[in-house]
Amino acid sequence: MEQIKHNYIQVDRLKLHVAEIGSESSPAVLFFHGFPEISYTWRHQMIAVANAGFRAIAPDYRGYGLSDVPAEPEKTSFADLVADTAAILDSLAISKVFVIAKDFGAMVGYIFSLFFPEKLAGIITLGIPYMPPEALQQLQTLPEGFYMRRWQEPGRAEADFGRFDAKTVVRKIYILFSRSEVPMASENQEIMDLVEPSALLPSWFTEEDLETYAASYQKSGFLTALQVPYRSLLERVEPPNHDPNAPIVKAPALFITGEKDFFFSFPGMEEYLQSGIQKYVPNLKIIYLPEGSHFVHEQFPETIKHNYIQVDRLKLHVAEIGSESSPAVLFFHGFPEISYTWRHQMIAVANAGFRAIAPDYRGYGLSDVPAEPEKTSFADLVADTAAILDSLAISKVFVIAKDFGAMVGYIFSLFFPEKLAGIITLGIPYMPPEALQQLQTLPEGFYMRRWQEPGRAEADFGRFDAKTVVRKIYILFSRSEVPMASENQEIMDLVEPSALLPSWFTEEDLETYAASYQKSGFLTALQVPYRSLLERVEPPNHDPNAPIVKAPALFITGEKDFFFSFPGMEEYLQSGIQKYVPNLKIIYLPEGSHFVHEQFPETVNQLLLNFLKSNKFSSKAYLGYT
Repeated sequence: MEQIKHNYIQVDRLKLHVAEIGSESSPAVLFFHGFPEISYTWRHQMIAVANAGFRAIAPDYRGYGLSDVPAEPEKTSFADLVADTAAILDSLAISKVFVIAKDFGAMVGYIFSLFFPEKLAGIITLGIPYMPPEALQQLQTLPEGFYMRRWQEPGRAEADFGRFDAKTVVRKIYILFSRSEVPMASENQEIMDLVEPSALLPSWFTEEDLETYAASYQKSGFLTALQVPYRSLLERVEPPNHDPNAPIVKAPALFITGEKDFFFSFPGMEEYLQSGIQKYVPNLKIIYLPEGSHFVHEQFPETIKHNYIQVDRLKLHVAEIGSESSPAVLFFHGFPEISYTWRHQMIAVANAGFRAIAPDYRGYGLSDVPAEPEKTSFADLVADTAAILDSLAISKVFVIAKDFGAMVGYIFSLFFPEKLAGIITLGIPYMPPEALQQLQTLPEGFYMRRWQEPGRAEADFGRFDAKTVVRKIYILFSRSEVPMASENQEIMDLVEPSALLPSWFTEEDLETYAASYQKSGFLTALQVPYRSLLERVEPPNHDPNAPIVKAPALFITGEKDFFFSFPGMEEYLQSGIQKYVPNLKIIYLPEGSHFVHEQFPETVNQLLLNFLKSNKFSSKAYLGYT
């Protein structure tokens, strides 16, 4: 694969670093970074754009990244950055470009567009839209502890940052800007103190990424970055005789924002995007990403692809993201989940250099429902998995499984040990047949026993639409109590109509599940796992006393998961499970529920990545940054 090249262009007695990839004869795309970013922030997008037939060019502004620091950083202006951009394009003999800009790079991009409209083919900004001068002025009315106002104050940020090394400063800013709250310090607090030393990096931003940024700011310092954008924020840069009421850009324009971007929650921002911005950018389209943060381009660099694989006369839906040449990670869902449950983990795993693959079992999600759902077995799901891997020409995988998916994962491991690089399960550990048999001794109102009874769950669920059924089960399974109905009560009646969804499970998430079960129904889901729970699936001549899995294994459980409170479970995890899974590590999350991967996605993602990377066959593409 073509690598990103790193060149230097002399502009105004400064050597400016320019990263580039793609043919010189291709249409040019110019990337502007924000803060605390450098050109490296576009590593995912540059390669994708070049692979699509464009020439991707990403400069580091003067005083940023690998570019020279000006002699007087405190005099740097937005006008300098725009003039540098024009000089770079002239040096490269480029007469027309698309502009893609992030954060304050949007301001550089729009000012450039205002001075050089003939050079602009179109503009995309992320995180920050076009902001007229009066809107920027409005930011000065925010409280004194607002991070921009603090960083505008000469010497204050220098003293705040100066307590830490460059790596720690970038770490804290990345964590801070990844949150949905506007960074605001109290009177006797500094901005850096808003981030606890123990706070974790976002799962999509690796320690290797942090090292790249840290090395850059160790060289450049933060003086230019504090000057532009923060201390130059109210600088007016426009051509002579510019009409302030005229559109800034008439070319095609796109704004991409994460709905969890703290900038999106600035006072008046939502209204401005709905009805104010078109005055300035009339041909603008806006795209909202529900889970997106301020760093949406690093958080979600790729999108999940949806394919279908023919297995046993059924079309099975397989969600996938990541390079086909990367180590494969296979995700098994539970109930009432579908492959969508892994939305947070798949992207994190792909961003870390793995290939994430999440099928919907037959009869679940977007996969076909078998002709006779009541005959579906765990053996079918394992055979389907093997067929999917064969179809994708994958010989070795990590398995990550949730809920009864753990049973699918461990049975798969038993039949195909040579294919297993390691296994992680969440919510349910390996359970030997005698432990599953023990569940049958629980009271008659135990939810599993009720759902094993033919017709009973069908009648219970049938009183509601699919959306209500999923809503009730999500609420029920999020609690710490084992779901148990009284003699004259059905399982669905354990959840009051007024009960709220967990805060981490949105109405949009619920709609996705509801649409799926509206299509598939619940028959296959009742058959597997509940009515097939005692099915014995093991290779011929299997020694029941032999370990099930010798490969590295991890079990992640929430201490408030109702499954954790099953009779004997705590003792089994402490002293019984190692007989079957000798290389098992167990991690307990104190506040975790049965859906810990959706409840605490960043924490769980970091645990998954630690396991995957330490049991390597991982690879991170070298992009040429040192």
